[in-house]
Amino acid sequence: MQLIFARLLLRLLALLPLKLLHAMAVPAGWLAWRLPWRKHMAIETNLKLCFPEMKSEQRRRLHRRHLVEMMRLLLESGAVWYWSKQRLFRHVVSVEGWSLVEQQLQKGRGVLLVGAHFGNWEILPLFVSARAPFVALYKAPKRADLDAAVTASRSRFGAKLISSGSPAMRGMLAALRRGEAIGLLADQQPKQGDGVFAPFFGQPALTMTLVNRLSRKTDTPVIFAAAERVAGRGWAIRFEAADERITAADPVEAIAPMHEWLESTIARHPEQYLWSYKRFSVRPTGEPDLYPRRR
Repeated sequence: MQLIFARLLLRLLALLPLKLLHAMAVPAGWLAWRLPWRKHMAIETNLKLCFPEMKSEQRRRLHRRHLVEMMRLLLESGAVWYWSKQRLFRHVVSVEGWSLVEQQLQKGRGVLLVGAHFGNWEILPLFVSARAPFVALYKAPKRADLDAAVTASRSRFGAKLISSGSPAMRGMLAALRRGEAIGLLADQQPKQGDGVFAPFFGQPALTMTLVNRLSRKTDTPVIFAAAERVAGRGWAIRFEAADERITAADPVEAIAPMHEWLESTIARHPEQYLWSYKRFSVRPTGEPDLYPRRR
């Protein structure tokens, strides 16, 4: 019943223009700031860890702006799920670096597209799959009906989805060897043993080594991708080639260019990053928990 109601709500949101949806997010974000919400502490903690040079009031303002952006992300979900290809891509206001992807695919080479929880990351698989063979790695919801709904949305322009887990590596390797593009979000904490601690905003963050392993195993170029929100208009999509350190034998060294790219991307619009995610919840041995339980 909850899923039926959610899909109905998304259908209704899809009827509204994007400019109105983004405007509606301003009072919704103000309300979210006022309401007690368990995610407030994670946001406050992340901002304090990543921007220690900011004054307390600056971080509070950033926190409030972030809530508006998260409301925009939520309200524009109807467009992402249900708008036609033509209508959706009319709101892609600019594209930079797509030729980097096309050049590799035209050579018959696979491309590893690496994104993060910035802007509207759901736009990227739709944009890429409308233009090229594309396989996306995702974390499948536990509920089968929700998984089916999410898969239908993300694959509606031709993307194929691979659920994270043991068989995922084989599926992605096969796609790269077929000369296809694959995509993943690299700022999710992996399980212990599937990643290493690498500096992110000066903090040790457990980070997946999958990008490094895939690029080394297949000699595949890595290209970073982000869909920045342009309030009231749509999204600006950027593709940027990773430097050669991404294939370094040392996994910590290989993660450095990815974190540098993400930090510079966040610096343009820090409110658009997913600060509610407990990125530093897994700590090096002996280090204390960083996230308080209450606001």
